[in-house]
Amino acid sequence: MKKFLRFIYAFLIYAIVDIGWNISPMARNMYAALHRASGNDWSFGKVQSSWGVDELFAVLVFFLFIAFANSCLAIEPAIKAQKLKVAVFNSMVLGAAAYATYIVPTYLAIDKWPGALVPIDIIIGTALSLVTSVSVTSLALRKRRA
Repeated sequence: MKKFLRFIYAFLIYAIVDIGWNISPMARNMYAALHRASGNDWSFGKVQSSWGVDELFAVLVFFLFIAFANSCLAIEPAIKAQKLKVAVFNSMVLGAAAYATYIVPTYLAIDKWPGALVPIDIIIGTALSLVTSVSVTSLALRKRRA
């Protein structure tokens, strides 16, 4: 049960931090400026305001998978080792790899996709996984020591 609860925490933290980042004025302004600077020609064809159940389901699946990956590859190994640094390292590798996996092919496939978004999105993915895994692991390790 504890593992499942940690997974739920990872899911909630990741979703909240990711959604919070994406709706923040800083992120929205940055993406809008990059979109304008690139000539407004990097649409995938779906406007977010047109999303329906299928798109929301896809987002839910992403959050479930990334929470599962953080749980299996960063949180649980760190708890087993009783070392927060395991969660730090593993979550950073996971976040960077996950976001590089989508941003690099996107950059290569879309003609005017801003190259600046490649390192920015990799850093964001790294930070999201780091915050999630370190938060959950810290809480779990503190509870174990108490």
